[in-house]
Amino acid sequence: MIQRIQSVYLLIAAIACIFLLFIPIGTFDTEQGRFVFKAFFIKDITAESGIVMTTFYIGILLAINAIFSIIAIFYYKNRAKQVRFAYINMFIFLITIALMLFVYPDYLIPNKFGIAKGAIDYNYWILLFMILTAGGLFFANKAIKKDEKMIKAADRLR
Repeated sequence: MIQRIQSVYLLIAAIACIFLLFIPIGTFDTEQGRFVFKAFFIKDITAESGIVMTTFYIGILLAINAIFSIIAIFYYKNRAKQVRFAYINMFIFLITIALMLFVYPDYLIPNKFGIAKGAIDYNYWILLFMILTAGGLFFANKAIKKDEKMIKAADRLR
C-alpha cells in the first residue's frame, strides 16, 4: 500500500490539505479593525470580538479533500476506484480554490466589510500547500494510470 508511489503522493496531498485547514488564508484592514481570513471563519484580531463571518464551506471542502485522499490510499487493490476518488478529489479541490481565492475575497468579503476587491493580503504559505495538494493529486493520477498500463501489458503477455 505505502510502497506504491501514488500512495505517497496522495499522503502528501492529504497532509497539505490538513495544513490548509489551519493556516490563515489572508488578512485585511477596514475602519472597524484588522481581520484574519481562515478556512472556517473571519475573525477580528484587533478588538478580539470573535468570529465575524463564517466561511465553513472552504473548511468542509478542504476536510473532504483530505479524507478522499486518505480513502484513495486504501483503495490500492482497486485502481479504478482509486482513479475515480483522485479525479473527484481534484474537482473538489478546484472548487475549493475558487471559493478561497475568488468567491469569498472578490464578492462576499467586500460586500460585507466595504473594502475594495483585492484588498486582502494573502498568506504565501497557502500557495505552497495548494501547489503540494494539486501536484500530489496530479502525480498520483499519473502513477495510478502508469500502474494500470503496466498491469494490462503484463496480462497481455500471459
